[in-house]
Amino acid sequence: MMRIKKFFEMFEDSYDYDRIIKILKKTHGWGSGIIQDLDEFESNSEYFLNPVDDNMYAEMFHIYLTDKQCGRLRGEFNNDSKLRLGLWKTGVQVNKPKSIWSQRM
Repeated sequence: MMRIKKFFEMFEDSYDYDRIIKILKKTHGWGSGIIQDLDEFESNSEYFLNPVDDNMYAEMFHIYLTDKQCGRLRGEFNNDSKLRLGLWKTGVQVNKPKSIWSQRM
C-alpha cells in the first residue's frame, strides 16, 4: 500500500496548471503558448519563489513572461534591494513631437 501511495505522490502536481492558464488568459491576455515556458519558469530561482496558491503562481508567471517578452530577464537577484524588480508597471515611453515652430532659429 505504501508503494502505491509514493507512486501517486511522484506524479501528483502541487499546482492546478489548467486553472493557472485560465487565470493568465482572463486577467492578462496570455495565450496557450505559454505552456512551453512552465519548466523554464519553475527552474528559475529569481522568479519562482515557491508560491502558496494558484493565484500567486499566476502572478509570478506573468512577471516572468513579461520580462522574457521584453528581453529583460534578470540574473542574480540582489536581496538588498527594497523594490522588487519585475513588479513595476511601466508604460510605453512617448517622446514629445518636435515642430519647426518650437525650435529656436
